[in-house]
Amino acid sequence: METPARIFLNSERRVRLWLTAAGGYVSLLLLRVLLGYEFMESGLEKLGGDNWFASVSFPFPFSLLSAQANWFLATWFEIVGAALLIAGLGTRYVSISLIVVTLVATYAVHLPEVQQLVDGEKRWVAKGIGSVTEFFNGYRINQRCADGYCTGNYKLPVMYLFMLTPLVLSGAGRLSVDEWLRRRFEARSSA
Repeated sequence: METPARIFLNSERRVRLWLTAAGGYVSLLLLRVLLGYEFMESGLEKLGGDNWFASVSFPFPFSLLSAQANWFLATWFEIVGAALLIAGLGTRYVSISLIVVTLVATYAVHLPEVQQLVDGEKRWVAKGIGSVTEFFNGYRINQRCADGYCTGNYKLPVMYLFMLTPLVLSGAGRLSVDEWLRRRFEARSSA
């Protein structure tokens, strides 16, 4: 006769195995769809909006490009990258590209800023993160500004970086064009 504890453990084991199997299909798909939606929304907003990149300082090598070129690249990397991410096509490469876009955006737009006098007028200039306190002050959705200083607002970009990392390391998952292509090429090469 099985004990209640043994029945519970066997049931828990079956549920865990089922969840693990389902996770191979669902977890990375949900991650791709969420990130794809967010990047698509950002790209479409740029596509229909005015180019405000002229007031932004980009890191090298993007600083060599015009504001218009950076706007074009960011817009289309976000739109096309989002569509590919949702489909699960070229997922590792797309994720790496979106990580670069996110890092550039974090540097150019989301770091703490200080108000300085530049060419006779007051402008907000990116400051960078100088201390642990500044890092955690900037880990928020909206900037807080006072006395010529604005905290950063890089909570979402940091979250996107952490969410893109499993896609770089694991790929798109079982419900993806990448997986369908892999199975198809393996079947051809084994035939």
